[in-house]
Amino acid sequence: PFGVSICYTSKNYKVVTSDEFLDLLISKGCFFAWYFHYMPVGMGATTDLLLNPEQRAYMKDRVREIRGLTGGKEIFAIDFQNDGEFTGGCIAGGKLYCHINAAGDVEPCVFIHYSGANIREKSFLECLQQPLFKEYRKGQPFNNNHLRPCPMLENPEYLPQMVARSGAHSTDLEAPESVEHLCNKCESYAACWRPEAEKLWDEEHHN
Repeated sequence: PFGVSICYTSKNYKVVTSDEFLDLLISKGCFFAWYFHYMPVGMGATTDLLLNPEQRAYMKDRVREIRGLTGGKEIFAIDFQNDGEFTGGCIAGGKLYCHINAAGDVEPCVFIHYSGANIREKSFLECLQQPLFKEYRKGQPFNNNHLRPCPMLENPEYLPQMVARSGAHSTDLEAPESVEHLCNKCESYAACWRPEAEKLWDEEHHN
């Protein structure tokens, strides 16, 4: 038995949620699938792989179909970006989760390569108490609409402020990326997704 981690993009989102793909995973003994929305992290990351609102809405509905008690698949599917309502929004920054990279930098999230603490230099508790993590916990949830949970992807105005206030630095192991460069890549996406996310959230929670 095993689980899989799947990054979905504008190019592959229907393939990785297709009956054929899921049946293959199940036949190999897969018990759960963790879907991750593509994030444009890194100096060379393209924004072409970001989903448009229609594609993201499809993913939200399709993952719920996959794990449905009626008509679903024999696999438990989770969507890191669209299932925020079940965790109260963003869980990063030590709220429920953090990430440690190969150099020992303790980062708020696997997609957020900024930190002010290293596990090789401080205790884990000290790392969890670093200024950037405190900024995360002060701001969470970053949006009351949990279809817009992230301080980078859907709320790109927040992460640069938190990094600046905390004095955190880039921990990208390939090439340092300024937080402004990163979040600028998300601004158009966030603006396009917002009205669709608000419509979907209102339909599900006010009817």
